[in-house]
Formats: sequence, structure tokens, C-alpha cells
Amino acid sequence: MLRMTVWLCVGVFLWGFASCSIRCPDGSSCSDMETCCQTAGGYNCCPYPKAVCCSDLAHCCPSGYLCDLATQMCVKQYQPWITIPIVRKVAAEVSSTPDLSLTPFEEVKQNNSPEQLKSSGVYCDSYTACPDGTTCCKHPKSGWFCCPLSPAKCCLDGFHCCPYGYDCDHTYTQCVRERLEDLFTYKKSLTSVPASLLSVSENKSTKKENFTLGFAQHFQ
Repeated sequence: MLRMTVWLCVGVFLWGFASCSIRCPDGSSCSDMETCCQTAGGYNCCPYPKAVCCSDLAHCCPSGYLCDLATQMCVKQYQPWITIPIVRKVAAEVSSTPDLSLTPFEEVKQNNSPEQLKSSGVYCDSYTACPDGTTCCKHPKSGWFCCPLSPAKCCLDGFHCCPYGYDCDHTYTQCVRERLEDLFTYKKSLTSVPASLLSVSENKSTKKENFTLGFAQHFQ
């Protein structure tokens, strides 16, 4: 009876990890804090839940926003004066077929190998991580997002961040630092992307490269 209880607990534990990803129509997967969006060559992950996929098949916006491809901005529906930078989608993970010959204990041991953990970057908690050189930002509802700055100030909306020493303004699109000589200094805030789950994919180093590439393309 005790052995059955232990196996049931392990099964629930592993199922919890499996439920943290969504399957795209082409068989690839995104985390449950992302949205599958079609591209010219398949499907990529938009770093927003229930996102709006733009018609150019390359960008996306948060739920409740519209894509303005001319200005490369996301415009809030019914409140067009509120805008945030448009986001480029990141490559979806290719799902791998699990080895059914492994016991649950062996599978957990493999998922926590030193090589995999070493490539995970910055730990947000026991289950999520961001690439090196980024900062974990907690979303007010749930989940973690990666700010492409380190150290950084996370905005309260969970989607934007500012350099260390700056504060987010009320729109979360500007970074403000009070200075005696010129009163205020402004910088544009940056958009964070969802943190990656440590045990969703075996190719974590590939995911890290995709995150880094996405940051370089979007924030240059």
C-alpha cells in the first residue's frame, strides 16, 4: 500500500511538469505562459498568454492589444494612447518522445542532471530559469518573466523592466530617474519574456540560445 502511494505521488509530480506546456498544431510546444503563433515555417512561441498573433507571421502582442506593424507597436484596444513595443516570437520547442522504459525515479534523475541545470542560467524558483545576464521578474498573476537587463527593476505590470537605478512610470513604458541637475531622466522600458521551465525540454541549452538571440534582435 505504501509503495502504491509513493508511485501515485511520483505520477502526480511528473504530470504537474507535463501540464506546464501547450502543444502547437505542428507538434512543437510552448510553455503555458506563452501562445503558439504561426510563422512562415511552422509555429513559434509568443511570450504572452492568450496573445494576439500579428499578420506578418513574425510578431505578437499581449491579449487586448492590436498589432500596428507600421510603428512596430502594440496598441491597446479602445485605449489607443497606451502602447508597448511589439514582440518578436521565439522558436518553439520540438517535443521529444519520452522513453517509456524509464521508471519515474529514473526520469526525474535524468531531468535534473548537472549538465542540464548548469545550462539553465538564472534561477527564478525551483522550476523556472532565465538566461545568464537577465533578471527574473514575477508576474502579478502567475509565472516568471525574463528581463534582458541585469541588475534590473521589474515593473508592476510584469511585462516591462528598467535598468538598475531607474523606476517605471505609470504607463510602464518609460524608465524614470530623478536627478538634481535636470530633475528627471527618461529611458524607454524593455519588454520581458516568459522564463523557461527547467524540466519541459531536454534541449535547455538550445532554448537558452533562442532566448539570447531573441533579446539581441528585439532590443538592438
